[in-house]
Amino acid sequence: MGICTDIMHKFVKQEISRIYSSFDGWKMTQRKNGNSYETIFIISRMNQGTREIVKLLVLFKKVITLDMLEELIYPEKVTDGMTPRRSYALMVPANADTSAIPKDLTVMTMTSFAFEGKELTWVKKPVRKIKIVEQNSSATRSGEK
Repeated sequence: MGICTDIMHKFVKQEISRIYSSFDGWKMTQRKNGNSYETIFIISRMNQGTREIVKLLVLFKKVITLDMLEELIYPEKVTDGMTPRRSYALMVPANADTSAIPKDLTVMTMTSFAFEGKELTWVKKPVRKIKIVEQNSSATRSGEK
């Protein structure tokens, strides 16, 4: 199971990197939350003299409840003495039930994983089919009749 979770978190980390790009100065650290699939990403950057910190909780559950968000309550320690701008976010698979989550919390849906019924599935990119058009060679070659 450890290998499976590593691959799942690798895809999630790629999705987070698309949103919080290192090109824009974001630095990401990952922290496991207990023995489950839950992971916390601390994403931070310096922007115009202030530190921005986003605490992102990644869950692979079908139904998200308030008690699962307990880890988001505790702010991360800042060692440089600056007062940071903090924000909190949640990333869940597509089709997860987030109706119990407060409206002011940012909820992001994964594009790599989704729930189909009760099963968590890996969403693959659709295969592009190339349409091949054959030309009718009705033109006669020179010398043929």
